[in-house]
This record gives sequence, C-alpha cells and structure tokens, in this order.
Amino acid sequence: MDRGRRAALSTEIAVVDAQLEILQRREAEIQRVLDEMTKMRDSVAAERQALETKRRELHGQTQPINWLPSELLIEIFESICSSSAENVASSIEDQSTIVALSHTCSKWRELALSTSRLWSFIHCPCTGWDEDRVLRYLERSGDAPLDVVCGAHGCWEKCTPHSRALSKLKNIILDNISRLRYLSVECMAVDTLAVIVELLRDKDNSCLLLSSLSLSVTREAVHRESFPGARIPFPESLDAAEQSGVLKKLKLHRIPLLSIPVRFYSSLTTLDISVHSKVLPNVVSLQSLLDVLCITRQLIEFSLSVYILAVREPMPEMEPVLLPHLKRVDLSCGHSIALPRFFSHINAPALEKIEFWLNDSSGSPMILTSPTASESRSYPSKQGLHLASLKDLCLQYHAREQDSLGSSVRNFTFNFLESLEIVNTDLDVRDSMDNATLPPLPRFESFFRDPRFPHLTHLSLSHFDIDDSRIEALLGYIPALKSLSLDTINNCMMLVDSLALKATRVAPGQVLGWTTELMDTSRNVPHHRRSMKYCPCLESLSLWECDLDFLRLQKMLDARNDHASPNEDEDADAFTTIRQSPNNTGSKRPIKQLPARRIIKPLRRTKLALEGEYDTSSSAQSSSGTVLVGATVLQAMRTGAARPSSRISYLRLAGCKGVDKYSARMLGEWVNDVVWSKS
Repeated sequence: MDRGRRAALSTEIAVVDAQLEILQRREAEIQRVLDEMTKMRDSVAAERQALETKRRELHGQTQPINWLPSELLIEIFESICSSSAENVASSIEDQSTIVALSHTCSKWRELALSTSRLWSFIHCPCTGWDEDRVLRYLERSGDAPLDVVCGAHGCWEKCTPHSRALSKLKNIILDNISRLRYLSVECMAVDTLAVIVELLRDKDNSCLLLSSLSLSVTREAVHRESFPGARIPFPESLDAAEQSGVLKKLKLHRIPLLSIPVRFYSSLTTLDISVHSKVLPNVVSLQSLLDVLCITRQLIEFSLSVYILAVREPMPEMEPVLLPHLKRVDLSCGHSIALPRFFSHINAPALEKIEFWLNDSSGSPMILTSPTASESRSYPSKQGLHLASLKDLCLQYHAREQDSLGSSVRNFTFNFLESLEIVNTDLDVRDSMDNATLPPLPRFESFFRDPRFPHLTHLSLSHFDIDDSRIEALLGYIPALKSLSLDTINNCMMLVDSLALKATRVAPGQVLGWTTELMDTSRNVPHHRRSMKYCPCLESLSLWECDLDFLRLQKMLDARNDHASPNEDEDADAFTTIRQSPNNTGSKRPIKQLPARRIIKPLRRTKLALEGEYDTSSSAQSSSGTVLVGATVLQAMRTGAARPSSRISYLRLAGCKGVDKYSARMLGEWVNDVVWSKS
C-alpha cells in the first residue's frame, strides 16, 4: 500500500473516532436524562402510593365499622371466629378467618394478635396437621380457655397410628389440659380414643374448665378390652370425692359408658349416647344406663341412639331414677320396646319433649325385641308412662313398623300435649316420585291410649295417605289446633274441604267444640254464633309437595276468613253429644242432648294417679249413647268452644302441584302472609 492511501485511511479513522465520541457524549446525556426521569417516576409512584394509602385510610374512616372502639371490634372478631361446641364443623372450615382478619390492616392485626381468645380454637386432623401452626396458635392464645378438635373432617382412609403421631397429640393435650374448655376427638380408629380416655381417667390431670366433651369412634370395632377402665363396675368406681365437676355436655359415640370417670357425669346438663350400628356391638345394658343416669341429676337434655336396651330377666324391682330437670329426650332405636322400657325406669316430672325415631329393624339381629313378662305386667301401673307434663311429641318410624310402634305408644298417656309430629321415614317411599305408594296415616284410636287432644295446637304429618273415612276422626280430636303442616300427603284436598265446613247453629246455653255440652244458662252466651266445624282456632297452614286444587283451596280460605251473614243457612249436620259424668261434678241438673250423628266410642281406661283427673266411671257410656268425659278434658273443650273462629293468617306452599306463583299471589286477598316456593 502506498503512503497516500495509508494517510487517507488514518484520516477516515480519526473522523469516525470523532463521531463515536460525539455519540458517546449524547448517550451519556440521554442516560442522565433517563436517570432523572426514572427518579421522577419513582418519586411520583411513591407519592401516588402514599396518597392512595391515605385515601384508603380516609375512605375506611367513612365506614361505620371503623367508628367503633377497639373493644367492640374485638367482640365482632370473636363472633366471626366463634368456636363454640354447637358449631364445630363450620369453625373447622373457617379457621383461616382469624388469619384473614389479622392481615386486613395494621389496626386489625394489632387487635387480633393482642386478643388471645381469638386463637383459642385448635384443630388437629388425624393426618397432615401442622405442628408449627398448632404451637403458634397455642402461643398466641396465652392463658385463654382452649377448644381443641382432633380428627373430624381430617380422618381419612390413610389414617394410621404412625401418621396420627399420637405422642405429639398426647403431649399437646396434656400440656394444656388445665386450659381445656371443649374437647372433641373423632377418629376411625380406637387407639386415639383410648389414649384420650386414659388421660381423662388420670386423677392428676385436673380438667378445671372442661365444659364440653365429645368422643367418637367412626369405623373400627370397639371392644371393652380397648378401654381398661370400662371393665370396672360403675358402682364400685363411684367415689363421693369425684362427684363434683364442671362438665355440662358429653357426647359418646361407640364408647363404653363405664369408661368415663364419674366426675364427668355428675354435673351434666346434656348427654348424647350413640352406639346404633348394624355392626355389633350395638346394644346398651339398661342397668348400665340407669347407673349413669343416677348420677346425672342435673340433666336437661338426653339423647340415646341404640339398637335395643338389653335387660335381665327377671327384671329386678327398682325405684325409677328421678331426673327432676330433664326436659327433652331423643330416642333412636331399632325396636319400639325401648320406648316404654326406658320411661318405665325414670321419673321426669319436668319432661316437655320426646322425639322418638324407630329405625327399620328388617335384617337386624333379634335381641330382646319384645317386653319380658315382668315388664308387660308392670307397664300399666308405672307412673313414668303417664307423661302429664309432656307438651311436644315427635314420632318418626318406618311404615312397616306402625303396629310395633302403636303397641308401644299405647302404654303412655299424654294429658296436655300441645305439639304432635308424625313422620314416615321409609326411604323408598320418600325417594320415590310416585306418591301412590304412601302408607295410610294411622288412626289416633289405634295409635294412642286416648286419641283426644284438647290442648293440641300444632300438628305435622309427613309422607302418608289420608283415607276419606279418617279425616273426620282426625280433625274431630284436635279442636284447639292452630298450626297444621302437611308434607307429601295424599288426598290432601279432602282434608282441605273438611276445613271449609261450617258448624251447626247452637241453641241458647250451649257451646261448640268437637262436642256439645249444656252450659249454665245464667252465663252470657250468645243465642247464635257462627263457627267452623273443625279446628276453629286454625291460624297457620303449611303444605309441602302436595297435589292441590286452587279453586277448592280458595273456597276453604273464603269460608274460614270471610265473615258470614247471621242469616246465612247453616249446615244441618249435628255433632256427637257428650255429657259430663255426674260422678265428676256431683251435679244433679237435667242434661239436654242434641241428636248424635257420630258416636265416639268409649275408651278402655285404667285409673290414673294424676290427682283425680280421670274417674273410672268416665270410661262408661250412658244408655243414650253419649260418651262420659273427665273434668279436665271437658274444661278444655269448653275453653276452646268459647273462642270465636280464627282466621288463617299464614299460608305456606312449597313444591305443591296445582298452585303456581301467580295463583299464590291471588290467595293474598284472603291470607295476610302467603309464602310460595318451588320446593
């Protein structure tokens, strides 16, 4: 290359270098501008975030909840994060609620972390539970009373002794046993429950705050050998020093009764025992149950689910166990004999409600399914079978068990019953789309010792067929009825038609009920009074899944809710004439009678030790074909008959064919409150 060419290249390189230097200076200037813009952007973003935070705070202050003082906010948090024994399932599902509250804002987090009661609900599933989380909750709970749930929804098929980590569970409960307020252990295996029971049996483990206890084995077969304490006879383990406790609610599912220490029974107000299962053992000894009830003198609610109460033959003579505070009893049994067998051995003067569920016994082992000879002789004379204080009775049974239940219920008398519910629990019938297979509703005369219920105000019937010939008897025995609920009832419209019938005109000195009785003419009784023939006090009618006729339903409401003219023609039908026995009142005045169309046959009756409420002569029938009734029943008849007929003010229609939403609105012309739904 010549010398000129080389000089030219050098010149070009110098020019390019100069251009590159200029570009580099421009890049540096641009970068400086970008850096300044980035700083400006970051500054603007920070200022915007600060203003947004301030705006949120100001906006939050406009919300009424932030006007509340911290004390009220804490109360609200506690109600949201409630872990009460009655709502354990939802508490488990919503356990993360307290965590969400603590992350809402700094104020709420400070309040949540400083309130130990909010962290007092501890849930330990059988498998996969986080020990660190449990320990963190225990630390935050401070010295607050603890509600501990073990198992429940976390008890899966892979539940094994290794996965349950029983040593950790035992240590956690043992270290905090003095703070336990509620303890629930539900597991498919027995070993977990055996560990907990042994902890409770140890007298050194004082449960000073424990007010609710629930123990449940869900799958494995239970043997007494699994619970060593259950082999000790209960009376021998009774220690007077142990008869003081604070436990109010106890639930045992397939746990031997005698495995729990005596101190946990002495102060109970609610006791729930469940051993009902198709897999043996599913039998409870009546003697063991009575031994337990002898200690629970404060009991208010008792629930028992069992196949059968086993007894020894011959039955030993014993005084009924006195339960002065017992108000509610729920029995679920495989055979109806359990009902009189239980109540013949307890005396509950304050009992108000019985709910009896008679399960289908087909295919179940036959174990003492009939009353023993000594029981059959003693039932008529048992004071416990005369339930003078009972106000609410619910009977749920499989249709094929009707005769069995009826023979059991006839051992009882219900003098002041106010609410009656009869439910057919046959799943085949309830799940069927064809209501033609519904069983007939049992006749009150065949089901009850005394079918007359002068105080009954609420009646509910479910999944039955009502025969035309039984409607008159059904409604005639319940003159004080205020609320009637029919769920999937065949021939429902025949009953509705009967409710539309008017009563006959009454002569001076007489009143109407399901009976006609001469009253003292000195009383101011109107000469003519319009009344309904059946259930004149009816105010509420609920119909579920029934086939209805809109026009007939409208006619019934028009008849009951419209005021009739005094000159309107009355029906010509007469009522059964019933007069009071002279032996009951001692009255010698003459008795006038009206023509009788339907005679209510006298009922066989034994003399009851109920302060002379009934007289043995009241079961007799006079030569004129009238029924003699006791003073109490007659007084109830008079009271109900003296009241004018009520209007139906509430009508509920749910899933009923024949009445749609628009037709239901039309019924509002006769009824103040009409509720309609598809199902």
